[in-house]
Amino acid sequence: MKISKYLIIINIFFLSCKETSGQNIGNKHSDPSPKIEQLIPKDQKIISQEKLDIDGDNEKETVITTSDASATTSYEYWFKNGKLLYQFSYPSGSINKKWLVNLDDDKLNEIIRAQGYEDGVDYAIYDIQNGKQIPLLYFNPALQDTQYPGKTFWGYPGDIKELITNADKKILVSLNNHFERDGDYIIPKDQRELPFIYFKGSTTQPDMTVNEIHSPQYKSLDEIRSLIGIQSSGSTSEEPVFSTNANFNNDQIKYRIDVLKNISDKDVYDQKHFNLPIKIYKGNVLWKSNNYLVFDKRNSCISEGFETVAVKNNYFTIEHQDCSDYNILVSTYITFKVNGNEIYLHKYGESYFDKSNHERSMPMKVWTEKNFGKIKFEDVTTAFLEKLQ
Repeated sequence: MKISKYLIIINIFFLSCKETSGQNIGNKHSDPSPKIEQLIPKDQKIISQEKLDIDGDNEKETVITTSDASATTSYEYWFKNGKLLYQFSYPSGSINKKWLVNLDDDKLNEIIRAQGYEDGVDYAIYDIQNGKQIPLLYFNPALQDTQYPGKTFWGYPGDIKELITNADKKILVSLNNHFERDGDYIIPKDQRELPFIYFKGSTTQPDMTVNEIHSPQYKSLDEIRSLIGIQSSGSTSEEPVFSTNANFNNDQIKYRIDVLKNISDKDVYDQKHFNLPIKIYKGNVLWKSNNYLVFDKRNSCISEGFETVAVKNNYFTIEHQDCSDYNILVSTYITFKVNGNEIYLHKYGESYFDKSNHERSMPMKVWTEKNFGKIKFEDVTTAFLEKLQ
């Protein structure tokens, strides 16, 4: 069974609200207040402004959606009482809709988001944890229309009105189906299938019925996750071994640099010191990342590995101890400069220490933009830095 490739991406986030049907949020555009506008980066274009109840307190907050100059990335800024509460980013698309609904026992809303293009579809449920969007479930959308009793349709974003849940906040879902569909979409490695999640709405394409799937039943989100093989949260893949805050660009948005554990290494020390991913968050959303800035462990000599990240104004330096042979320890300093919405390699330095001869003087070496040109943060690798030598 296949669905036409002209499907539309829907990413789903859920934030709690008092009605089980959820809030449908349009894409109304209006000028933000001057105070809020100051918190939006000047190099981004405002696409829409919305009023919605983010946290279920019956008060409307402001969500502003922007786009970067290249129109490749969209940003969402969630404000409460004039202060930035969340910041999210995702690839820009022609479709961007949201619904809010409560699917758990806390007072925070989860979000249903319809987002993307017509030639690829992602349907996913996210939670907001510690200011980050955490994917909980990817799925296929099914639609029930009261005009066509007994039929199930494909849930196009413009046709969807609300999620179908019961009084216990359980979701109407069909499981254990062998379903094929066209287009580009995500199937996470930890999911055995994409279950069908049911919505109410009015179909505009009555020929797009979904047949030969099992009868739906009400299940909690945790039950659905368990039944399709998703393990509970607590993975160490995103565990930071070092984290520091920064204030780049003087734009009042908080930044954070996380150096993450290397869980692919079996040695506990090496997990925290060699070949570590680095992620930079702008507000509460991932802004830049690089998995190739902390040197790997040498087999020919012994070194301490990653040490720290030092931040000053619009600059930050990744400090690491490497080695060139058994006796020579090499302290490396990779310095980057934040320039607006980009980060560039500013300079790279090495200092040396001879363990066999402590009195030996070895001058420090430094390479700057004059040597390597203008290189973005995400394009710098340890292999590139080694070639500078």
